[in-house]
Amino acid sequence: MFMQRTFEICDLKADAGKLEQHAQALYELTLLANEGHSSWKASSFLSELKDNHSLYTGCMEENELVGYICCMAVVDEASINNFAVAPDQQGKGIGTKLLQEMIVLLQTKGMERLWLEVRVSNEAAYNLYKKIGFTEIYRRKEYYQNPIEDAYIMELALTSENKEEAEG
Repeated sequence: MFMQRTFEICDLKADAGKLEQHAQALYELTLLANEGHSSWKASSFLSELKDNHSLYTGCMEENELVGYICCMAVVDEASINNFAVAPDQQGKGIGTKLLQEMIVLLQTKGMERLWLEVRVSNEAAYNLYKKIGFTEIYRRKEYYQNPIEDAYIMELALTSENKEEAEG
């Protein structure tokens, strides 16, 4: 059994000299988790790592990134920009734990609502979001490219009841 630890973005920003390395690791994990597809580049992650509105929670196992979630938080709302768990680590509760930790982090920062888009074919992610308490509010046609696919737009009110439900 490997030791896992979770982190927040402040842990990455503390070592500014390695931001490019962290951005590359996030990009590579995203590709791995999405069968080689990503609309983001390593430079996109680097920009987000430098942005003060950007929040990350992640999971390391034996000094290797195995999962992360990143959000953009502005005023009182946040959106999930990326979320990935290494394929060989899926089904172990890492994604649930990361999402729960992000919800708590967002609540401590005064966020009231969390938004996301998810591919209609991504049943595992959709079911996780529903389990946590997200509701589907809209279906955006052809939102994703490579391959072209619709997205569900989902939201979660970041109330104390949802926090208890997410931790459930």
